[in-house]
Amino acid sequence: MSTTNDGLSEIVQRAEPDVALDADQIIQTCLNLDRPTSFFLYAGAGSGKTYSLVEAVRSFKERERERLIFEGRQIAIITYTNAACDEILRRLEHDPLVIVSTIHAFAWRMIQGFNDDIREWLRVKLGEDIAALQRQLDRSKGENKTTQTNRASRARKIRRLEELEQVTTFTYSPTGENRGRQALNHSEVIQMAAAFIQQQPLRDVMTDLHPVLLIDESQDTYGPLMEAFLSVQQQIPDRFCLGLLGDTMQRIYSDGKANLERAIPEHWAKPEKKINRRCPTRVIDLINTMRASADDHWQIPKEGAVEGAVRMFCTRQVAGRGFELEEEIAHRMAAFTQDAQWAVGQSGRKTLILEHKMAGRRMGFEGVFTPLHAAEHLRTGLLDGSLPTLKLFMGDVMPILASAQQDSFSLMEAVRMRSPLLDPRHMKEAPDQLALMEQVSNATQELLALFEENDPLITDVVHVILSTGLLNVPDRLLAAQLLGVTNDEPPESIDRETLEIYAYQVVLGRRFSEMAAFAGYTQGLSPFDTHQGVKGLEFPRVMVILNDEEAGGFLFSYEKLLGVQPPSANDLKNQREGNDDSLARTRRLLYVTCSRAEQSLAIVVYTPQPEVAKQRVIDAGWLKADEIEII
Repeated sequence: MSTTNDGLSEIVQRAEPDVALDADQIIQTCLNLDRPTSFFLYAGAGSGKTYSLVEAVRSFKERERERLIFEGRQIAIITYTNAACDEILRRLEHDPLVIVSTIHAFAWRMIQGFNDDIREWLRVKLGEDIAALQRQLDRSKGENKTTQTNRASRARKIRRLEELEQVTTFTYSPTGENRGRQALNHSEVIQMAAAFIQQQPLRDVMTDLHPVLLIDESQDTYGPLMEAFLSVQQQIPDRFCLGLLGDTMQRIYSDGKANLERAIPEHWAKPEKKINRRCPTRVIDLINTMRASADDHWQIPKEGAVEGAVRMFCTRQVAGRGFELEEEIAHRMAAFTQDAQWAVGQSGRKTLILEHKMAGRRMGFEGVFTPLHAAEHLRTGLLDGSLPTLKLFMGDVMPILASAQQDSFSLMEAVRMRSPLLDPRHMKEAPDQLALMEQVSNATQELLALFEENDPLITDVVHVILSTGLLNVPDRLLAAQLLGVTNDEPPESIDRETLEIYAYQVVLGRRFSEMAAFAGYTQGLSPFDTHQGVKGLEFPRVMVILNDEEAGGFLFSYEKLLGVQPPSANDLKNQREGNDDSLARTRRLLYVTCSRAEQSLAIVVYTPQPEVAKQRVIDAGWLKADEIEII
């Protein structure tokens, strides 16, 4: 079995002063069709991971272009977001020898067409779900809303199970709405891919088509699917190069593979990019100290890096009821750093918070965000804006409202691009096109009238859209509209459709301004962002807000990380067993956040014991006494 070629051994043994160049050379040597070497690239914050990925692929495809074309093979790259896909494709000039996709799109491309295998997997999974729902019904005491919900869920699953044989071809869209008995949902596609690619024939289909598979942000790739990729590489190491790029200290999603570094075989190449080309030296010192208790990776600043500044402000004041304290802190940072941009308002800095719902509370979209985020299977589409319901409001309604502020031509063009009433086929079939145009004009004016002097409820907006037919309404939102607005507690159900419809029923009762505020947030127009949302991004001035009470979660705890509260018994148990715990998760999030700063960093700690927090941070060696203020 070939594991490491001579060229790679030679490069690894050389003592080059430029660490980043060594890592890039090692990766390029690993990409060899005859003697592939799988690798894990440790690329810390600001180290130029995307650059290394693009340059390695560019070099490899030029070396092997003729062979790849002749054999009908392509290099596959998996990235975390559609935006990242677009950026890598742009840098590689949209070369057809390279396929770049999100994990969901890649998974579907692999399993698409294996209809018999999909059907059998669904038969087993639906049977298990039906049995679980039946157990819940058997334990229920009397008739209540939860019992009714579970009974309806079981009925839907039984109906889907009975209709499986009638489905000849299954469908799926990574970014659109998946509806109809033939459609698969996101979770099903990922789980099936994890099961199928380890077995024949899909194993050989995948590796014959993609002899090289590179996975960006590998530490956050869905755990079972990552295990499947590792299994394939171990089965056929001479035919398949698996390249993982990332930094285990930046794992921020719970469904990523825990302790990925332990699963990497010894014979893999493990290049490392140590130069942080983003942060000033003071921030690099901080994040190195921060991660020292987690692993032995560290970074060095680029040549000529500025010193920069870090300050921590600890306070007992209550957060989230205004921005006066944070504005005061920003002015202190402006005076200390001699950087007036700190004091120009929220637009002069990037404020990073733990949870999206903290941003929602501060920006006024919590009522829209919280119910949708509570449905776990909606979270990806919620955060990347791909949920069909969000597309209706953000991609259809809001552009129409914006165009109405310009002129009548812009308004009608916005409607023409979006309304099914003006679809060419529908217009061709219309008996009276003049009457149709008048219908569209009236429908548009009725929608605009809702917003003339009011902030309408979302349900009122949907009512106008449905009654006029101006826009297409997604099925789940339509079902919620028919059931009506609710303020009831969520149903105790495992059925995705039930939970989704309930979430939309809650959202329908909110004001449209909340949806507009959320749109601005998701489109990056907000001065706020989350720890999870900024990985890979960078900003000159960063303010980090640490507040467990406002975040309201249980997976993370800055009070524990800063030593204000002791770790729980469960945390200690997880630490002994080598499992993830709240302190490790919180440390990783803080590392990601602090490492976004290009010039200066302010850390604001809301805590009932600011003096304790200050002393613990000093004792840990993170900051010096004169770098911490108690307000």
